[in-house]
Amino acid sequence: MKNILKSSLVIFFLAFVNTSFAQCDSELYSNMALKKLSEGFTFIKSFKVDGKGGIRKEIEYTCVFSKDTQYKVIMEGKDDGATGIVVTLFDAKREQLATSFNNNKFYAGWTYHCKATGIYYLRFTFKDSHSFCGGAVLGFKR
Repeated sequence: MKNILKSSLVIFFLAFVNTSFAQCDSELYSNMALKKLSEGFTFIKSFKVDGKGGIRKEIEYTCVFSKDTQYKVIMEGKDDGATGIVVTLFDAKREQLATSFNNNKFYAGWTYHCKATGIYYLRFTFKDSHSFCGGAVLGFKR
């Protein structure tokens, strides 16, 4: 009887853990971020930011940016706006160009004026996040 009870508890726990990870609706948060994209910027792409309940510590996407173009990233997260999620831009040499976390404060995004056409990386990480869930959008303006 004890073994059946233990097995039932383990199965219940695993089912609970799996459903809690599946509850990140990144598309919802991307749509919320899209509504905040500044006038004059054209939507390019949305990004899923699902840390799988803390299992994934970083999520990285590759982008091609063009010279003399402004790019804007807007974040929205489950924890309260952009709180808990940091989006950082790196160039092809992995040098940091922009970040949404400065002076111990989370920002909803940033704008970057591209100086050279090439490959860039958007890296999403979590800092003091409780949900590890959000979404982002990328827009451009010439």
